[in-house]
Amino acid sequence: MSSRIAVVIPACNEQDRVARCIESVSAAVRNLVSAEPGAIVCVVLAADNCTDRTVPEACEAWATSWGPDERAHLTVLEGHWASAGGARQAAANRALIGNPDWIASTDADTAVPAHWLSYQVERARSGVDAVLGTVEPDPDECPDHVSRLWHSEHDLAEGHPYIHAANMGVRAGAFAAAGGFPNVECSEDEALVGALRAHGARVESTDRIRAITSGRLRGRAALGFAYHLRSLAAQRGAVEGFADR
Repeated sequence: MSSRIAVVIPACNEQDRVARCIESVSAAVRNLVSAEPGAIVCVVLAADNCTDRTVPEACEAWATSWGPDERAHLTVLEGHWASAGGARQAAANRALIGNPDWIASTDADTAVPAHWLSYQVERARSGVDAVLGTVEPDPDECPDHVSRLWHSEHDLAEGHPYIHAANMGVRAGAFAAAGGFPNVECSEDEALVGALRAHGARVESTDRIRAITSGRLRGRAALGFAYHLRSLAAQRGAVEGFADR
């Protein structure tokens, strides 16, 4: 497999978090191209009905951490998809114009590790069609007792059962055969992985590329990651006092 990689990132009013995401993706791109000088990476940010500074913050972070380089570039789409699935697929559609071999997915409120792309490319060359990474809530943002409860019910290990669009990658051909991300408010990742498995794709789950995602208790999707954290907080009656952050 050649190293033509796409990274898709949906964003909805993430001005306070998107720079960290872009900086982490830039570091992952740098790690990949330093090992593979022929690699080409297209990062597509789909700004979904953003009314804040998400777009300029993302562009500034990319310019600061990466700058102009023919090996990698950032494309920003602005639209009104009203769902993470719709925005993620719109980003994927734009990325596919460049005929990538592999599509990696994360979220604007997530920071990926520096070897994130290199690891996925390595596994793709070993015949894996999709890589499912793990995520954990940001300890600087998530209340301590909520973080402890979350970790107590999640076994972050090789072969884990979790599916997070904030940390996954898929071979472009398998992605197309499975129909891509459906236009739904949440769980577009689970739908895609279900379709991949139905098509006989080789799916691998790993904790070796663990990402850090927002630990806020109120998020964008009604039943998303923040909803689950909020449910854990409610077990101790601790929701009051935690404003949207």
